[in-house]
Amino acid sequence: MKKISPSLLSIEKEKRLDMTHTLLNMGIDWIHYDYMDAKFVENRAIEIKEIKEIKNNSQNHIMDIHIMAYEPKKIVEQVIGVVDYATVHYEVFKDQNELLDFVKEYQNKIKLGLSIKPNTDFLEVQNILKHFDLLLIMSVEPGKGGQTFIEHSLDKIKSARDFINKNNLDILIQVDGGINNFTASKCFNAGADVLVSGSYLTLEPSVQKLKNLLD
Repeated sequence: MKKISPSLLSIEKEKRLDMTHTLLNMGIDWIHYDYMDAKFVENRAIEIKEIKEIKNNSQNHIMDIHIMAYEPKKIVEQVIGVVDYATVHYEVFKDQNELLDFVKEYQNKIKLGLSIKPNTDFLEVQNILKHFDLLLIMSVEPGKGGQTFIEHSLDKIKSARDFINKNNLDILIQVDGGINNFTASKCFNAGADVLVSGSYLTLEPSVQKLKNLLD
């Protein structure tokens, strides 16, 4: 599986719906929505009401929300039945028991993703990975667009791919941060399934740029 999932993070609020139409008309079928609480990360991004508006006013597409927030339950509650995947950060839970309680509460209501920051080792989460539908490996620090890809993320992608294959798990590997025409092929070759592309693709979107990411 090789998918590109554009992020609207770099797009001005009033232009996000139009950009969604542009991307979907280019053949994109998966869009990544960044939610930030201005606490776990410094900034704010798209709001839930905007995500609902985009869903109601655009053609059908896979939607995943990347929840960068200290109280993810509040956000998940609002997006059940709206998005396909809700991804929470491993680092916001006090321990794995609290995270597993969260999974038990929501796993039958929505597909769940688990995100890890660049300084979180894959080994920390591999024993609980089977409870999720998606692993989001951050290849930059979460919270803002336009950052440079962190090269050691490739080792993390390879470790995750090896573990998923070895244990025959049905889990997608998504990578977010610094994805462009140079880093995309490295991530796919390391074992990623879905790459989140922000400013590279969305600031001047084109079919050629999309092809560059997928080649």
